[in-house]
Amino acid sequence: MATRRPQRAWTASQKLEIVLAGMRGDRTVVEICREHEIDPTVYYRWRERMLEGAKTALGGSGDHAELSEAHKRIRQLERSLGKKTLEVEILGEASRGWE
Repeated sequence: MATRRPQRAWTASQKLEIVLAGMRGDRTVVEICREHEIDPTVYYRWRERMLEGAKTALGGSGDHAELSEAHKRIRQLERSLGKKTLEVEILGEASRGWE
């Protein structure tokens, strides 16, 4: 029966350092994984997440268009809410005159 090591918690900085070490190319990924006692699949998962994050940060994911559209919709809704609020205030003032 194989003994399992307890799961280790890595900080974002540690993960980034390990992934960058593998991307530099002066050592193999296997060597780096052995040194840090992680499975290569974990390394490659971290690398993929890092690259996706970089793509998002640099605007290459296409989410920018969706975000821009959401901001446009929010502005429309805020204008509409402002108009309705003004209408309610005007109607409230007008109804006070009926009393």
